[in-house]
Amino acid sequence: MEHIVEQLKKVRESLAPEEWRDARIYRHIDEYKLDFTLIATKISSGQLHYYVPDTGVFAPLNLSG
Repeated sequence: MEHIVEQLKKVRESLAPEEWRDARIYRHIDEYKLDFTLIATKISSGQLHYYVPDTGVFAPLNLSG
């Protein structure tokens, strides 16, 4: 579990401040297990994105349900 948090912290520290803001690591329950997600706001669009560890990129966060 700590390995995942450390990886997300490194990604958060590497984000360009002119491209991303409000990057935070959230802890949540997913499928009955504790999980962590990195969420940040993309400045150019104002949209929230989440980090996808499998691909190493940010994807838009769908908040519509």
